[in-house]
Amino acid sequence: MKHKHRNKKVVVKLVLAGTAFLALAAVCVYTVFIRPNLTAETVIYMESQVQSGSLVQGIIESGSITLQESYIRYDLDINYSEDEEEDDEEEEASRYLQIEEVYAVQGQRMQEGDPLFKLSQDSIAAVRRKLQKAKSEAQLDLADARSEYSSQARSAKSTYSTSKAEADTASRTYETSVNRLQQEIELLYGDIQVLEAEINDYNEKLTDEDTLEEYSDLKYAYEKAEKKLEETDASSVAAYTANYSSFQSAKTAFEALDDTLQGYRDSIEENQEQILEKLEQINTSQSSLAQEEMTAQQTYDSAVLGGNLAGDIYGYTLDSLQDTVDEVQAAVDEAGELLEEFEAFVGDDGILYADGTGLVTDIAYEAGDKLMNTGVMLSYAARDAYTITIDVSEEDISYIKVGDTVDIICNAYPDETYEGTVAAVTTSADSGYSSTVNYPVTIQVEGDTGKLYGGMTADITFVTDSVEDVLYISAKAVVTAEDGSTGVYVKNSEGEMELKPVETGFSNGSEVEITSGLSEGDTVYIASTVSAGQNEESLKQSGSGRTDGNAGSVPEGEESGLQGFPAGMEAPGSNSLGNSPQGGAPDFSGPGMP
Repeated sequence: MKHKHRNKKVVVKLVLAGTAFLALAAVCVYTVFIRPNLTAETVIYMESQVQSGSLVQGIIESGSITLQESYIRYDLDINYSEDEEEDDEEEEASRYLQIEEVYAVQGQRMQEGDPLFKLSQDSIAAVRRKLQKAKSEAQLDLADARSEYSSQARSAKSTYSTSKAEADTASRTYETSVNRLQQEIELLYGDIQVLEAEINDYNEKLTDEDTLEEYSDLKYAYEKAEKKLEETDASSVAAYTANYSSFQSAKTAFEALDDTLQGYRDSIEENQEQILEKLEQINTSQSSLAQEEMTAQQTYDSAVLGGNLAGDIYGYTLDSLQDTVDEVQAAVDEAGELLEEFEAFVGDDGILYADGTGLVTDIAYEAGDKLMNTGVMLSYAARDAYTITIDVSEEDISYIKVGDTVDIICNAYPDETYEGTVAAVTTSADSGYSSTVNYPVTIQVEGDTGKLYGGMTADITFVTDSVEDVLYISAKAVVTAEDGSTGVYVKNSEGEMELKPVETGFSNGSEVEITSGLSEGDTVYIASTVSAGQNEESLKQSGSGRTDGNAGSVPEGEESGLQGFPAGMEAPGSNSLGNSPQGGAPDFSGPGMP
């Protein structure tokens, strides 16, 4: 029994020893063979092509398009005096221009010269007559003012002469005789002006279209009533009496107007005769005046020396009278200018045309409306009045100045690039209550803006630096050594990877210019490490591992370098990837494999 128990213990010890040996062997296998494989890294290479084109470094900001409006205005300030206001609705309606038709539509892209509004010819003719009448009345007022000037000037001169006469008896005698003759001559000329003004007034009344039309109508009614009376059978008492009454009424009305017109003609003849008489009187007075001046010149000269004060008063009076004449003359000029502006406004055909090209934003009138007040008739955004205001940070504002050219891409048309010009840069910040300081910058949109509308969002690119017609590759393909030299991975003739020395130039952060060492179309490789257990395909599809052969490049002739950078941040000017994938400094002296 003791022997069996001893053998059992020996077996148990052997089993425990074997188990410990197996555990130790497993630890050794894991440490020596499995663990190194779990932490091993694999280098993969993605192709990228050497491209040719332009590289651009810049700033991107976003903003909305704003439309600055222009206007088609009605600026004829036609003011009618109170005595021109009529209660008759038809007369009231004839005081203003009326819109007969509206051609423009809100939202329309109008061109310069497009018809916008058509005015009714009846309203044009009615307003024209009133403006012409106002001008004629102003001219008549001017004639009256000039006559008053002459009359008052004579009175002032008489006072002036009297004052001088009081200072010198000799001069009073001279002045009395001379002034009397001068006053007579001036009065005669003033009377002639009044007579001529009356003649002009009578002629206007005789040639007035409304009067002539009324005369024609009354004459026609008179002749018609007379003929009808002659054709009426006298035996028919009722009919003859009625027609005779109509004939007498028509005759009376016609003869009354005819007498009025004849009175105008008679007055014209009488005024013409009076003008001839006054001209003869002027000749006589002028002869007498010449004789008086010859005989009293010395006496008059002596009297003038003492009449300086009276002369000052006389000059002041003349100035005051001249001011009155000037005011009336200004009214005549204003009436004439208003008539000219009216003719220019209505034109030859009564149609108002567009004076510019742009987008119609508002129309203030409809067909049938009257232009009773001055103001805007139509609003439009001119083709060159599209602006975008953006906020630029204080870090970037130093790169921007008025006159700079920018590129604009609207979100509505992502495949089209518009040009713009920096129109204004505000020198004071607009963010006094924020930790971020921004400066408003206004961009003028250039070129054809026919497809743009207010409120559209756009990205604006400010170019801070650029190079053209250069070779470039993705910045991820460039390897920088500790000594500052640069190279790229290429395949040698045996299909193995080696580092090839290259010289770099301008960089916009995502692409780097190659100044020597490569040619257009050459293939370079972007090296990336893959840890054990990492999905290699997912790495290739990540941002650091594009495998389409164009990682970080732009098409030939196009600008790049702005994708992937937030709006308002400048792309870096250079790029360094540090050491090679092996973890040590790359050796550019010859072929090398990782």
